Amino acid sequence: MSKHDPKAKVLVADDHEHVREALAMLLRADGYEVILCSSPQDAVSAAERDLPDIALLDMNYQRDSTSGIEGLELIERLRDGDSMLPIIALTAWGNVELAVKAMKAGANDFVEKPWNSPSLLEKVNSLAAYARGARSSRKISEFEREEAHTLQTRIVPSRHLRSGDIEIYGESSPVGAVGGDYFGVWQPTADSLHFCIADVSGKGTPGALIAAMLYASVSTLSCSGGSPDLILREVEHLLRDQLCDGRYVSIFYATLNLKSHVLEYVNAGHCPPILLRANSGPQYLEATRPVVGLVFDNSFDVHRVTLRTGDRLALYTDGITEAADSDEDEFGAQRLLQALASAGHLHPEEQHGAILQQVRDHASGGLSDDATLILVSVGLQVDTSPGASLPLADIVRF
Repeated sequence: MSKHDPKAKVLVADDHEHVREALAMLLRADGYEVILCSSPQDAVSAAERDLPDIALLDMNYQRDSTSGIEGLELIERLRDGDSMLPIIALTAWGNVELAVKAMKAGANDFVEKPWNSPSLLEKVNSLAAYARGARSSRKISEFEREEAHTLQTRIVPSRHLRSGDIEIYGESSPVGAVGGDYFGVWQPTADSLHFCIADVSGKGTPGALIAAMLYASVSTLSCSGGSPDLILREVEHLLRDQLCDGRYVSIFYATLNLKSHVLEYVNAGHCPPILLRANSGPQYLEATRPVVGLVFDNSFDVHRVTLRTGDRLALYTDGITEAADSDEDEFGAQRLLQALASAGHLHPEEQHGAILQQVRDHASGGLSDDATLILVSVGLQVDTSPGASLPLADIVRF
């Protein structure tokens, strides 16, 4: 029994009919399906249509030409279409220079004409087996990324909540398939809202796994309706064993009384949320204790502030303020304030989109870290007239 996949497809491109037929006879006898092409154009079309598992390409298609330029261009075009397609270049006997050029262009191996049939089959079998393994690994990797992304979406979906005169919109943008940012919004009782934002140190899967555990613990504990200090004390206890090797979590957790508008919060080393007062400058809800994981002292002092009609609160991770342009100039807190001001006349979801677009524009479209932004408004009357915005001088004062 042949060692290769009997359904593997080999694309053969050569302008000489007798060469194509000889190769087809050899390959079919060994169990391969063969696709025959007489020109580079036919080969590109067949590759797009039939998705071959391996390609054997002649390097010259113009009569009396030995430059191999058409074959080199064909290799590059096929490689652009499928970076993992194994390619064997067919070169004239002794043309070492052209074989080297073919390998540099992207060929995996070369065979001299006239070829040695056992040697050619050995190379085809070897590359076909390699391609099968590589494609299988890529499919598994893509599946894992899709599964991870699905999990991330379940853990940190965009949220839009209205309760009484409070409106909250939040969304997280991981820099990869998964991320270490987390936020949540809950209403455990008719008279209260709970919300938090957190950033796990490190990127990718390790951070995402801790974020998943954070999600499981915080979403469960929030249902108790407890105070921020009690909830975070329990969270720190639950994450103690996972936060090792210098890993930590910065987290801001708050409860809002929907009747009195009193906001109680604990800020464990997180970026200070910005409270934009309706009639005064910004106020920063600074850290009240160190991050969770580096110091296990269970001290979670609760701070309080009363929100008023027209106030807005912006919670964010450092993926927003540290987004940098090509000169390493970060977006920063000042630009965030300006972005909040310029988008203040929009509905929360539109505000969020406009601010994130400014961040992406500053970073030339690419974020280098997970970016999360939550916007909270209190009885905000949104002006939808063209050109409306909040006066910058009213909120950008220190």
